Amino acid sequence: MRSPVSSLALAVLVATLAGPVAIGAQADQSRLTGRVTDGSGGALPGATVTMTGPGASRPVTVVTDEVGQYQTPPLPPGAYSVTFEMSGFETRTNPTIVLGPGEVFVLDRQLGLAALTETVTVTGEAPKPPPPPAAPLPPLRTRPQAVPVPKAMLASVCGPDKPADVSYTVGHIAAHRDDPRRELYGPGDVLLVDVGADMGMKAGQNFVVRRRFRYGDKSAPAKHATFGEHTAGLVQVVDTTPETSVVVVVYACGEFMAGDALEPFDPMPVVTAQAEGSPQFDDPARIVFGELGRVTSGPQQLMVIDRGFNQGVARGQRLTIFRRSMGERGPATSVGDAIVVVTRPQSATIRIERVSDVVEVGDLVALHR
Repeated sequence: MRSPVSSLALAVLVATLAGPVAIGAQADQSRLTGRVTDGSGGALPGATVTMTGPGASRPVTVVTDEVGQYQTPPLPPGAYSVTFEMSGFETRTNPTIVLGPGEVFVLDRQLGLAALTETVTVTGEAPKPPPPPAAPLPPLRTRPQAVPVPKAMLASVCGPDKPADVSYTVGHIAAHRDDPRRELYGPGDVLLVDVGADMGMKAGQNFVVRRRFRYGDKSAPAKHATFGEHTAGLVQVVDTTPETSVVVVVYACGEFMAGDALEPFDPMPVVTAQAEGSPQFDDPARIVFGELGRVTSGPQQLMVIDRGFNQGVARGQRLTIFRRSMGERGPATSVGDAIVVVTRPQSATIRIERVSDVVEVGDLVALHR
């Protein structure tokens, strides 16, 4: 017979061993966050976001706040269907969103106005039955041909950045034209976009495709979250209807996904490196994030610093990445060299040219003057 003392010790041992498992399980939980807007880009507070799928035992529903932002509670990793609803607006659904372990997935959604309806009392003959649903799009006999985009214009497409203060989004990728089950898209794929000729879309237009991601303290409340912006690549409009457009992926920096936003393409000339100059170690900038929120990078990869053209940063400017020992008071130790490829008012995207160590978020950057 087991004594009371040994039973108590066994219970304590089991509880102790179970503790790390519970903590690990919590760390693997995922979240979905984003912003819901109307057709003009204005916030939609009070919109309902519902997630269903094998990862949840029952539907999970959250409501957007006063700025249209939402965030789900922790969820098991897996595939989910996400539905966005609000009275007076169209209901939109993303059928397959896959959440990885510990991932904070950013999914923005724009809702168009719902069609107006009336209630009419009819006397006499019964109304005719409604027309059958629209038939699926006919398969493409030939792949649409995009107008070639000069390579020099593509030099300014890729790279992470901080989102602009003003939204330039004109629409979103809805699905693959011929295979709605597809989740990721790449070069040459033909996609459907949720805006058409009624919103000014025309064949031959080029658009940059972007996606927001969260960086920094991912456990912070949604209203205090910090976001970066990833560029998936470039698409070109090849056909339109009044409400939708067909686009072709003409250049890819990475994968495309349903829900990615389209913005007008403003090509920049190829970056020309400026004169060497001298690094200004006494007034450094700082690296804040890498591509898709990565915290480390190497040669030919892109990262973002917290200075922009409002602080005198220019495209082609040379940089020295460095660290200081002794609590930031010691001598500067060079980690690598970089060059500025894109500027915005308060931030800039840099391309790392040479390293002597892995470049990390938080490293200091001396601009050459």
